Formats: sequence, C-alpha cells, structure tokens
Amino acid sequence: MKRHVLFASIPAWGHVYPVLAGLAELVRRGHRVSCLASASFASEIGEVADTVPYDSPMDSARVELSDMDTVLPLMLKETRASYAALDRVVREHRPDVIVSDVLAMSGWLLGRAHDIPVVRTWPVFASNSEFSLHQDYESRTDTDESMAVFFGDVSAFLHEIGLADEVSPEQFFDNEADRNIVLFPREVQPRGETFDSRFIFITPCIRPAEQSPELVWLSDSTPLAVVSLGTVFNEKIGFFRTCVEGVERLGWHVAAALGDKVSPADVGPVSDRVLLRARLPMIDALRHASIAITHGGLTSTMEALAQGIPVLIAPQIGEQRGVADSIEALGLGVRLDEPFTADELADVVKRVADDAEMAERLARFARRLRGGRGGDEFADAVEGVFPA
Repeated sequence: MKRHVLFASIPAWGHVYPVLAGLAELVRRGHRVSCLASASFASEIGEVADTVPYDSPMDSARVELSDMDTVLPLMLKETRASYAALDRVVREHRPDVIVSDVLAMSGWLLGRAHDIPVVRTWPVFASNSEFSLHQDYESRTDTDESMAVFFGDVSAFLHEIGLADEVSPEQFFDNEADRNIVLFPREVQPRGETFDSRFIFITPCIRPAEQSPELVWLSDSTPLAVVSLGTVFNEKIGFFRTCVEGVERLGWHVAAALGDKVSPADVGPVSDRVLLRARLPMIDALRHASIAITHGGLTSTMEALAQGIPVLIAPQIGEQRGVADSIEALGLGVRLDEPFTADELADVVKRVADDAEMAERLARFARRLRGGRGGDEFADAVEGVFPA
C-alpha cells in the first residue's frame, strides 16, 4: 500500500546526505515522500523526493555555532519557520509517518500535535540513559541565564501551536522517541551495547561519486591526502597551511576543502601537487585518497572509512572529540591534538600509512559499509512503523 512519509531535517549536509538514499528507496517502493527543503538544499532533495520549500533562518545565518547564546535562538527561529511549512503539508495531505532528524524539533512537535508516528534519525551519536553527547563530551556551552531566556521563548512558541499542556520547554531538546534510526554501525556508537530495540543501527547511506571536473587531477595524484574542517569550524588558516606543508614534505599530493571563509591566497603559494577548493567533490576525492585529515564530523568520517582510508581527526567541538575517541578505539584512525607542526603531522601520516594491521581493519570495515543495504535498511525501518 502506498503511504505518505514526511521528512524533516535542518539545512546541514551532514544531516541531509545520510538519508537521501533511504528516501529514494522509499520512493522506489511506491511511497510518496515529502521533504523539508530550504533554498540551499531544494535542488539535491528534489532529485529524490517532493520538496516542502521554506525560508530557513539557518541558510543565511552567520553566527558562531559553538556559542549556545546564539545557537539556541537560531534553532528556535528555524523550528518556527519549518513548523509552519510542514504544518501546511500535514493539514493538506496527512502523512502516515514523520521522519525527523534529531535536531529538527518541528517534526517531533508536529507528531505530537497531530498524533502521527515519528521516527527520529541520528546522523550524530545517539543518546540514552547511559550515554549523552552533551554530558559525556561537554558539547554545550549554555548558562543558566541563557537557558532561562530560551525556555521562556520556547514556552511562548508552544502556546502558539497549542502544545503548552502536552510539551514542556525542557523537552524541546531533551525528549525521547520510541522509534530511532541511527545512521551508522552500532560499534561506532559510544556504549552502543546499551541501546535497546527502540534504536535501529543501519549501514550508512554513502553518496555516489560526483564524476567532477577535478577527477582527472585526483586520479593522477598518488599518494593523496584529503584535508577538510567541514562547513562550520573552518576559519583556521594555520591549520590548512600546516597540513599542506606537512603532507608535501612526504612528497604526497594534497586536496583541501577550505570552505567559504579561507581563500587559496590565504594558504599561500602552493605547488602543483596541491589542489585548493572552497568545496571539494568529496566522494571523488576520497575514492582516490590514501588518508583523510578531518575535523571528525560523523558523516564525513563514515564517507572516508567507506573508501577504506584511515582518518586523522583534529576535533573542533565535543561531538568530534567523541568521534575521534570512537575511531581510535576501533583502530581505524588516530586523533590529532592541536597545535601540531608540519614535521609532527608528516610523522603521523607516514606512521598511519605504513600500518599494515590498520590497513587490514580498514579494508574489513569498508567492505562492510559498501556491502550493506543502507537505503534498504532505512526504508525497512520506516515501513516498520506504518500504521496497520
């Protein structure tokens, strides 16, 4: 029977990319899938599902995302905007299930408001009574004062949408779902053995290769190190300079994704063994790389490991410290403690590249990721909660 699935996320690639293959599989199975899509994401989302357009405050935000005094009001603005757009869809064509990213509070709230089953997706570490990313890795910087103001604003919003009697302001971020899809293998999750049947861990949905114009350079550049700090904490000119210098000392090639805050000129004159771009065709780059030097975003880390290459993680926030700890414990990479010199980086790169036992572990893990049924597993999990 054809069903209607409504997907809500935030406009962040690390939260959208891991579900696209699963959403596409639901469409292939004959279901209608409607996806929240801001202007920056409408094109790629529209290739796999119907889009629910809205003006996202996060699309145009230029704030320090490590500062909760700015993040909390932004998240509430995002929730207001997305809730209004999604509520119109619910009233016009009621979905059978809402699939909601862990940070897309609008999806969870709509489920409560309209009594619709909700499945939560976790592209970041999941939380339960035994593990909390915020507590175990101190990933939040809020104060009692900022939270008091925030809870007051959330309370006003809950009154506006008629949920003040059902949902407390504290539940806006701290709530539990009965159905959860964790978008990576259980062994990557800290204390993964403590997560019960409410949590389904699936094979990651890895993006296909881009077949980009840079593909010729990437395929001819061996050995190759790919460098990225993601899309948020990437203003560190010195980090990119050190990585380029350290890798080049080994005679390797470097492809670096600088983001939109650092220009190639900032990094300095480089040789023809170095490719500097605001955005790299990341899957193309990783498929030809020998190593990845990264901030440790969970999605980008899984993409690297799916290609069988080790990751050197220089974490920028608490969540990424958790990823570094997990990957190091699995023997699939190492943590880089900043600051480090070019010589120190070169030594780590050489040591990891020459580690035959790590290479064997990486090959086994990559076979598991690439041989899985990520999109099918995601669709199976969603179909499992369709009302009878």
